[in-house]
Amino acid sequence: MRVLKLWLVFVAVMVAWSASAHIPTNRVKSGAAQNNRAQYRNICAASTSQIDQAINNVRARLLGGGDCWWDFTDGRYIVPKVDPSTGQREVSSIFAGSVWIGGIDPAGNLKLACQDYRSGGANDFWPGPISESGVTEEFTCRNWDRHFRVTGDEIRQHLRNLAAGNLSPDVIPRGVKGWPARGNAYFVDVWGFDLPFTTQALAGFYDVKEDGIYDPLDGDYPSIEIRRCPLDRYPDEMIFWIYNDHGGGQAHAVTQGNTIQMEVQVQAFGYVTNDELNDMTFQRYKLINRAVERIDSTFFAMWVDADLGCYQDDFVGCDIDRSLMYIYNQDNQDGQPGCACGDVPTYCEQIPMLGVDYFRGPLDTFGNELGMSSFMYYNNGSVGVHPTATHDPSADIEYYRYITGTWRDGTPVTIGGNGYAPNNPGAVPTRFALPDPPNDPSGWSMCTANLTFGDRRTLQASGPFTLKPGAVNELIIGIPWVPDIDYRDFSIPKKKTTK
Repeated sequence: MRVLKLWLVFVAVMVAWSASAHIPTNRVKSGAAQNNRAQYRNICAASTSQIDQAINNVRARLLGGGDCWWDFTDGRYIVPKVDPSTGQREVSSIFAGSVWIGGIDPAGNLKLACQDYRSGGANDFWPGPISESGVTEEFTCRNWDRHFRVTGDEIRQHLRNLAAGNLSPDVIPRGVKGWPARGNAYFVDVWGFDLPFTTQALAGFYDVKEDGIYDPLDGDYPSIEIRRCPLDRYPDEMIFWIYNDHGGGQAHAVTQGNTIQMEVQVQAFGYVTNDELNDMTFQRYKLINRAVERIDSTFFAMWVDADLGCYQDDFVGCDIDRSLMYIYNQDNQDGQPGCACGDVPTYCEQIPMLGVDYFRGPLDTFGNELGMSSFMYYNNGSVGVHPTATHDPSADIEYYRYITGTWRDGTPVTIGGNGYAPNNPGAVPTRFALPDPPNDPSGWSMCTANLTFGDRRTLQASGPFTLKPGAVNELIIGIPWVPDIDYRDFSIPKKKTTK
């Protein structure tokens, strides 16, 4: 599979790197964003669904409300996965993450949906799909506040049953039988409610008859849906869920942004292997605009609060050619001070490195795929001393400025130092913060800038583009993780190109 080959090449590159980092429980994670926000009467209740993606060496918490990798208190992206019953402490490499979306409607209104820490119960996203007429209802959100899981073992058992001529619905494995794919006649028997009809489809599947209807007894089975890739491939675990930004009925309580009427279908997947792929997870987002009017100057962004163990001593950077964000430790011990970080488990002296590869982005007006158009970071204002304009956003325009590649006050990112130089007319603007490896003494990284300790968040964004009514876009990320690397002593080879 083309996707896997590219990922394996990428992981092989990352193994040549090195670094260190970590996370805690008793700090205010959203900094400036913790101010009081207006609350609105919602159509839907906030999502409560949680599930762990845990087929390989990663245990990653997935939530149903637009965010992931945390449990509302602690980071829950555990690598390496350990058995808590043995008394080993679980160390997380990420605190939280979410897709952020924003743009301008024809009347000039900012439309925005960005989930972060649900401070005070605030939400920009709710569970479930939106109808093709652009509405949702309370019972739809309630029914869809769940995750749908299928394993590779279930799919293989299903295929063996078919090969043996066992065509009874009673022997279809539950994950295969209840897969939320278009037209699945068995879905209601498993889950107790009906699937919606949607021309943009639902969960991906291999369609033997190519009739657009999921029927396991025809030989159909769940698969990975990736644009321009064959649909006959499946991993060792897939988890699917749907959320939307319209279940609140009014302006969003996190950002104060106007609703977009965006439906997001997510497919998380992973593989069990004997190589680096065993330490990775993937997420594929299908974003469907259910609005009746276009949205201009649209940006999609992957927001990540990647705390590598202790949250106070992480550095971040990006590789522009690979659309990659990476996080590493500020020094050779994960903790502040030493290996201590309050009650948060740390990696101590065996510090890994983590990346978030922005593998696929949205399409522009001409159907061309957009890669990473900007890389931003910003700071938790309660950890360390940093310019206020580099703190967490607290208003819709500030969220939008971050995903468009500027600081929250609209100042461009400039090369050198912390990237914020509003009073330096000679500063060179850029859309990509910290693009050089830490071992390049002439490059711009948090190492060469000698930045102070802090708690950083990152944004990998694509845009601008026009989002038309009914438009379907795709965003795919992969998260490689490399154990116990040499502190700051890593290089990033040039990306190879093929002719």
